[in-house]
Amino acid sequence: MERVSQITSALVVSLLGIFLCSSLLLSCKDMGTSSGSIKELQEGQKQVLERLKKIEDLLSKQRPTRPPIDYNKVYDIQIGNSPLRGAKDAKVTLVEFSDYQCPFSQKAQPVLKQIVDAFPKDVRHVYKNYPLPFHQKAMPAAKACLAAKEQGKFWEMHDLIFEDSKKMEDSDFTERAKKLGLDLKRFEEDYKGEKPQKQIDEDLNAVKSAEVTGTPTLFLNGKRLQDRSFEGMKQTIEKILSEKEAKPTS
Repeated sequence: MERVSQITSALVVSLLGIFLCSSLLLSCKDMGTSSGSIKELQEGQKQVLERLKKIEDLLSKQRPTRPPIDYNKVYDIQIGNSPLRGAKDAKVTLVEFSDYQCPFSQKAQPVLKQIVDAFPKDVRHVYKNYPLPFHQKAMPAAKACLAAKEQGKFWEMHDLIFEDSKKMEDSDFTERAKKLGLDLKRFEEDYKGEKPQKQIDEDLNAVKSAEVTGTPTLFLNGKRLQDRSFEGMKQTIEKILSEKEAKPTS
């Protein structure tokens, strides 16, 4: 990223150079400056344009290229100790990779809750942490939710944080823990302990193995979801259930 930043800075300087050269050319023509001076300015502008072309080529090489997503690929995403809600023996497993500071993850929560409510016996919702490195408060928020999980209040803490993701200081997490009636001393110990970090590390390993590149990313029975609307997910789940019913039991 630092290299890209340097190239971008050079690009800005080059564009400024082109602007100045163009301005000087117009001024020289208006003032009747000698053709020799104008020729020198034109040559300078040509050099700047050549430099700009080189910078553009470098930038195009710096841009990461992502392989096309295969929505039919099935990933083996282990549930492990991740929080889940819904029927434990459900036929459909919805795995969510999210970041508490991500606005798109926040917008997805009502739809996910709606799906769980619509299929209480057939869908289980698993939450995996993917705190993005440029969201400084996402990691502490993940730890706070996992600390609340130790007292059986993961989803309650999860919902409170997503409801107001602007409040992400340690004192805000403690205030939420108090609101949920948690043992505050135990909450603080778990929040600062090693167990939440261990769970997050396991989730980040799952991020790599499932080729997750952003948040939220959703999977239904191991397949990445393309249509994340309620109706889209509902239709996909109904299709999975109908296929399972149609399959003969041995």
